[in-house]
Amino acid sequence: MFGGMALLMLAGVAIGFVPYYAASRDLEHFCAELVVDTPVALAQSQAAARGYDVIPAGEGRLLMKVPPLAPQVPSKRGCDLRVGPTGRLVSAAYSDSL
Repeated sequence: MFGGMALLMLAGVAIGFVPYYAASRDLEHFCAELVVDTPVALAQSQAAARGYDVIPAGEGRLLMKVPPLAPQVPSKRGCDLRVGPTGRLVSAAYSDSL
């Protein structure tokens, strides 16, 4: 009886968190595939098409993040984009602690 209950609870946790984990891994791959000198507008539209949040983070910097599970639990994983004065990507780095 308790084994079945534990299995059911584990399955519920997996169903809740596996999609979020997979989305974080997809963001990591997306970030690695961004090419330097890409127009930032193109990177933003590709990110939006994948459902990522793009957040301004100061002069010449944008953060791409997986939407949070809940407003009270913001994601720390994301892609830190550096944008040059011409509006083109200078660098893109994935981080687990943004």
